[in-house]
Amino acid sequence: MNKFKKELIVLAVFLVAASAISIYFYGEFKESGVNKVPIHWNINNEADNFASPLVASLIGPAVIILIMVATVAMSRKEYSKSEKRSTRFVILLVAALMVFINWVTLKSASGYGTEEGFDISLVHLGLGLIFILIGNQFGKMPRSRWIGIRVPATLNNEEVWNRVHRKSGRLMVLSGACVIAAAFMGDKPGAVFFYIPLFVSLILMIFVLPAIEKKKVENEGKLNKNN
Repeated sequence: MNKFKKELIVLAVFLVAASAISIYFYGEFKESGVNKVPIHWNINNEADNFASPLVASLIGPAVIILIMVATVAMSRKEYSKSEKRSTRFVILLVAALMVFINWVTLKSASGYGTEEGFDISLVHLGLGLIFILIGNQFGKMPRSRWIGIRVPATLNNEEVWNRVHRKSGRLMVLSGACVIAAAFMGDKPGAVFFYIPLFVSLILMIFVLPAIEKKKVENEGKLNKNN
């Protein structure tokens, strides 16, 4: 029995959504008579890689299909209940992100030839929401073989793991809110400053919090022994 049957059903819904988005924009491309559309933009928000309308429209659904294939392959492994929950979260989050990217990319491509470039504001918004979702999940995340803040301090002690992830979750939510605020800056250079809290949070989460919480747990253990 497939361990991710429900997830595959949700992925099928994502596939339908990605396909509907692609079909809509493919019709837009054909109606406008273009024979190539941008699929990548450089740091200056200038299109630097192109594909035919058909190929550009197929990329999104193809990625979702690959995620479905990977999910079927992953179902052959044994998972604890907590690991399955974490894996489910990652699978569905990545798939939702791919549907979003498919929409933003094709929407931006449909504006090629005008003054519009890649719609970076939507990217800020989407990334910010993802960081908030991850932050909300972090505090509930049990120790896992492949997801989370996997450093020696957290892997060797469950209490340290729980404390670090609870505090890291709050940092991720705060960082996500700052990234969403960058959406109001659009493609202006100043938007990068709204990502500073995220970079600082990552440093704290990986290098600082584990060391601090490990020390606290060790001190609490010594105190309990003395009592």
